[in-house]
Amino acid sequence: MVKIVNGKKIASLILKRLQVEVGILKQQGINPKLGVFLIGDDQPSHTYVEKKAEACQQIGVDFVLKKYPDDIKEEELIKEIENIQNTENLTGLIVQLPLPKHIDYQKVINFINPQIDVDCLTKTNLEKLIRSDYAIEPPTPGAILEILKYRHIDLKGKKVVLMGTGALVGKPLASLLTHTEAKVSTCDKFTKNPEEITRTADILISGVGQYDLIRGDMIKQGAVVIDAGVSFVDGKMYGDINFEEIKEKASLVTPTPGGVGPITVAKLIENTIKCAREQV
Repeated sequence: MVKIVNGKKIASLILKRLQVEVGILKQQGINPKLGVFLIGDDQPSHTYVEKKAEACQQIGVDFVLKKYPDDIKEEELIKEIENIQNTENLTGLIVQLPLPKHIDYQKVINFINPQIDVDCLTKTNLEKLIRSDYAIEPPTPGAILEILKYRHIDLKGKKVVLMGTGALVGKPLASLLTHTEAKVSTCDKFTKNPEEITRTADILISGVGQYDLIRGDMIKQGAVVIDAGVSFVDGKMYGDINFEEIKEKASLVTPTPGGVGPITVAKLIENTIKCAREQV
């Protein structure tokens, strides 16, 4: 029988532990503070930011939100990023992705101080990830690894297939997995007949953001399937997988919503607190 991951439960356990750490840090005069830049009206982005604000409030982490219209100029956004880092005592800062097409996201991200880059997207932190010289993990890959750890799933010798090679999930997760004993393969939009690869996976992880991308006939019996993709159809949130089909064959599956998402938020806040701890 398939096991369905309760991401809210795992996230709650993480946040309870973090709440204790926040209390200790505040006794030492250190206030963890997360800053978020939100540009435009992307529905998933607004949903994510709301969840981050709620979780911060729940455990006592300060939260600063800066909202801008989607026609903001790249140079102006960079100035705002520099300004908040000079005026607010932040221990974490993210620019919520995706950004409008006229903005070079990597150029903008690289203006974040790597010491408070809690999404781990600056060039400096990406290089640390590749070298296995990192102090914090990117939140979504960290959430995925947290699920595997929580469920006692050993990666040694397992065939792991990553669907999608984006900046937030696939690319950093591939780097993290290279330091394990898993056998890792990736698929992207240029991969021909990806189902031939996904059917070989002991563990299939998808982070594309495309509704109904992974169907039941694309996995093997007993596979672990982790869905880190998010899209909205008629105002309703979906993942990449066809959940009803996948749960008939998988041994473990994450739902959307309620799977990877809540843990990602918890891991982001964990990074913010780790960065605060470095200031002790």
